[in-house]
Amino acid sequence: MAFSVDVEKKDTLVVQNLKTYFPVRSGIFQRVSAWVKAVDDVSFTVKEGETFGLVGESGCGKTTVSRSILRLIPANGGSVFFEGQDVFNLRSNELKALRRNMQIVFQDPYSSLDPRMPVGDIIAESLLIHGVKDSKQRNVVVQEMLAKVGLNPYHAHRYPHEFSGGQRQRIGIARALALNPRFIVCDEPVSALDVSIQSQILNLLKDLQREYGFSYLFVAHDLSVVEHISDRVGVMYLGKLVEMASREQLFSEPLHPYTRALMSAIPVPDPRRKRERIVLTGEVPSPLNPPSGCRFHPRCPIAESICSQIEPKFEEKRPGHWVACHLVEQGGRSTPVA
Repeated sequence: MAFSVDVEKKDTLVVQNLKTYFPVRSGIFQRVSAWVKAVDDVSFTVKEGETFGLVGESGCGKTTVSRSILRLIPANGGSVFFEGQDVFNLRSNELKALRRNMQIVFQDPYSSLDPRMPVGDIIAESLLIHGVKDSKQRNVVVQEMLAKVGLNPYHAHRYPHEFSGGQRQRIGIARALALNPRFIVCDEPVSALDVSIQSQILNLLKDLQREYGFSYLFVAHDLSVVEHISDRVGVMYLGKLVEMASREQLFSEPLHPYTRALMSAIPVPDPRRKRERIVLTGEVPSPLNPPSGCRFHPRCPIAESICSQIEPKFEEKRPGHWVACHLVEQGGRSTPVA
């Protein structure tokens, strides 16, 4: 059974067959000569109050997916429904109203904050844009948001350069919370932070979700971080989803060879425990000219001839466990390689 999604009230976000290509221009007249297929036919749902983790190597299309969903990058195909609304068909005034409920925490806590604005103005800016004209009311919200993310009221008068990386990311989270959204994209929010600070930010995000009940799309390349925060996980490779399952299913028994290779790279804190390392050979192919058949087959340690000829369907091999692989049978068993 091929993957399909239905627009239901319990689904905060529904992404169907999303495609985002970037043009490659050449020649004197800069005509389009090719397309970079950054996201190529991706579908998934994010349920109410759920954290959906999206993982994969750098350049696989994770961030492009998240920004296409928010219409920060124009998509070339597919559809996105947020609480039943077709995001891609909204007019500018309707999209502005929708942005109150769809916010983003950016990866870089340094470049995502305006260095010329005090922190209080950064957090309050979205309130002003969305019609909160009373400065006292905006100040109350700013003070509340700073307290929620573990900062002090006097921090509202300071500038971003006066804060550490972890504090700046807290400011970014406070800005996203100011409008009381129902869905937040976290685009690798801890990858630029020290490990000791990462756990603080992750715990903060989980605490805020329990309090406010919103949904997360959590983009990351660190599987240990995704395991800590996600309810369900989707694994991307070269613009496509290759596996999707609950956190427990994925981390206890990954089915796709690419997912297994990623899992084998997770550091084990116990030096007495040994883990078989799966080392992938070769380089990640270019999305400008992806391989035929399964896009992972040039690097796959168990690939067979069919893998280079026919693209595998994204199918439910077990209840709630979706995989795109010819060598995984129904029921989740891997076909032995001759």
